[in-house]
Amino acid sequence: MGYCMEMKGSKFFVPAEHTGLIFAMTKGQPYDFQLDSDGNISELEFTGEKLGSDFELFQSIAPYVQDGSYIWMLGEDGSQWRWVFQSGICKEVKAKVEWPDE
Repeated sequence: MGYCMEMKGSKFFVPAEHTGLIFAMTKGQPYDFQLDSDGNISELEFTGEKLGSDFELFQSIAPYVQDGSYIWMLGEDGSQWRWVFQSGICKEVKAKVEWPDE
């Protein structure tokens, strides 16, 4: 049984020169990539259930992803995190939810 999660949003970009490599590296994974008119990966969609190795997948493609890209996820237990791409590295950043004082 897997861990259910959904993608809440993203800002994701890979230059056209790397799209073939990204498609090859992510084949069979629960992510679909959309190309813009220039052949850049400009969007991604999560199409499945957490594999357990999603973070490792994004670490492997991080050198080809534009700085400032991110993927925002919501887990079945209410946890939220982003996979953030910067300087060829992917980091997992957990959300901190704060309630205002009443």
